[in-house]
Amino acid sequence: MLTRRYCMSIKQSLVEGGGTYYHLNHSELEREEYERRGALLEKRETELKKLKVLIRDLEDYIDTLLVRIMEQTPTLLQVRSMMK
Repeated sequence: MLTRRYCMSIKQSLVEGGGTYYHLNHSELEREEYERRGALLEKRETELKKLKVLIRDLEDYIDTLLVRIMEQTPTLLQVRSMMK
């Protein structure tokens, strides 16, 4: 069950957007808010999928680069002692 405070916050957020929602009753406002949040969630999920693919590609690139360095010039990866 929705609390009064939550319902008021929904109305507040929708009314602040302008007169577009002024004519809607309470249940219509809730439905509009629900649909708006659903659309936002779908958008964020799409962005997250794209970022996951990008991260995977970058990880593969770094792995490949590290292997090439280890094969060609492993001395680049040696840690020199600070005590010298």
